[in-house]
Amino acid sequence: MSENETPAAPSPEPSTDAARARVIKARSIREAQDATVPEAVERRNPERLAVALEHSKLAAQIADDNRAKDILLLDLRKATPLLDYFVIATANSRRQANAIAGEIDAEMKKLGERKLGMEGEEEGSWILIDYGDFVVHIFSGEGRSYYALEEIWGDAPQVPWRKEGTSPPTAEPSA
Repeated sequence: MSENETPAAPSPEPSTDAARARVIKARSIREAQDATVPEAVERRNPERLAVALEHSKLAAQIADDNRAKDILLLDLRKATPLLDYFVIATANSRRQANAIAGEIDAEMKKLGERKLGMEGEEEGSWILIDYGDFVVHIFSGEGRSYYALEEIWGDAPQVPWRKEGTSPPTAEPSA
């Protein structure tokens, strides 16, 4: 760019209220990252750990409510300093995986949990939602077999996530 050239101006905002509303809605639907606080947070705070565990269990329950399979909650606190918990689930289709991810994200927003990132919605073999203290992984069956997270993190203890008094659904006997 020469000295006499000026940078291109950003495109103007839409002129009608309806067009502005569509742009605002489109920008807010698929936010990959929520606004974050720039300071680091102390991870040793017992309250923070309790919240991370509770939210991880809730994410697992939401996946279960939406018919995900083979749901695991892994405690990674002794395996890595980067995060505390993994929630791993398998969805039968990309549509189901997106629905699970959307419901988890909506519930976490209600609880004030900030999403650091969300990836994989278009591909559908692995959707990852990063909340900092815990990460939710929603796989297709093939994706879960290929990436084999439970083998990679095999030393991490599994955490029971179902509410007391509930048990996993059992297959109904065929007639």
